[in-house]
Amino acid sequence: MPGFELFDQKEIDALTDVIKRKVVHRYSFQGVREGIYRVAEFEDAFAKRVGAKYALGVSNGSAALYVGLKALGIGPGDEIITSAFTFIASIEAILECGAVPVLGDIDESLNLDPTSVESLITDRTKAIMPVHMFGAAADMDAFREICDLHGLYLIEDACQAVGATYKGKACGGLGMWGAFSFDPYKVITVGEGGMIFTDDEELYKKMEYYHDHGHIHNASIERGAEGKACLGFNFRMSELQGALGLVQLSKLDIAIESQKKNKRKILEAIGDVEGVSLRDLPDRDGEIASHLVLILPDGDAAKRFKKACIDAGAGCSILSDNTWHYAKHWVTLREGKYYSRTRCPFDCPYAEDMPLYRPIEWTQTDEILTRSVMFPIDVVMDDARIERLVSAINAGIKVAL
Repeated sequence: MPGFELFDQKEIDALTDVIKRKVVHRYSFQGVREGIYRVAEFEDAFAKRVGAKYALGVSNGSAALYVGLKALGIGPGDEIITSAFTFIASIEAILECGAVPVLGDIDESLNLDPTSVESLITDRTKAIMPVHMFGAAADMDAFREICDLHGLYLIEDACQAVGATYKGKACGGLGMWGAFSFDPYKVITVGEGGMIFTDDEELYKKMEYYHDHGHIHNASIERGAEGKACLGFNFRMSELQGALGLVQLSKLDIAIESQKKNKRKILEAIGDVEGVSLRDLPDRDGEIASHLVLILPDGDAAKRFKKACIDAGAGCSILSDNTWHYAKHWVTLREGKYYSRTRCPFDCPYAEDMPLYRPIEWTQTDEILTRSVMFPIDVVMDDARIERLVSAINAGIKVAL
């Protein structure tokens, strides 16, 4: 899965070029940068791939989510519906705006279940943010229908789905805005980095201003002479990240195809097994194959499967135990250990009764995750490793069913 598996001399040369020119800031230094703006090139190239009019590179995927929400004007009293199975940055970005994350159940796609959303909508709901988990798109048609019916924004946390598609269209370009992450675990990486995509020029401008202290960017004048559109903060991407991203982007199709090939080999070797199913994806062809998830009949079967795989030398995880992605395990969220939560102004009627998040239990999610086991799929997997994994899975199936 990690893009760094494909690092070679091209990445080294790209970083060396930036350092030799001694311009690592994405803006300013016009006199010495020779008209070269690597972050802007990275943005343009990725926007073209996604099919979006605008792209904004930022410091990381968490920043992409936060900047996107701020540009929409999300604030205290607002509610954003997202998934109880995600990375915690999805929730932290909402909280950092002072808003309330409303966490819906998943279905067997492991993505937000559209049927769980309707009952969660209130007069404070502003947006629905599906998360494309483990490299596969959520049911965006269903969510678009719900958003259109209720007058809500449809936004995408596509941080785990760089390169994925939904019915022929790129994830990240399916909603009002979409966010990517390029951290060390993603299919392409710049170390830390993110990107936001949108077709809305006004929204893009708000994002661009806010992510760089409100600067109205103008390459024809010195940075210190630029005007300010608003107050903001610093979530800029550096030229080093931009240069690295350009090279990694050129390898994205290679990485995805390699993951798909590796996953296909494993599944063909296992064959169809009654009682074992794959994720129920709305567009299986569009996934990037970064993970193999097998769904077993019940939790006891999953435990037997996991033990047998470990004994056979290829461990897996049961997703209900996943402290990284399942909100059930986030003690800091449950106990409200949150330092900087923006509170309502004193004239806001919600200042005292606004919950940190809701609901607090997800019965359907727990039932699905308890019987789901997961193996990561890397870009580079030799035949011996695939054979070992297949052998372990077969051993797990034998004792689980």
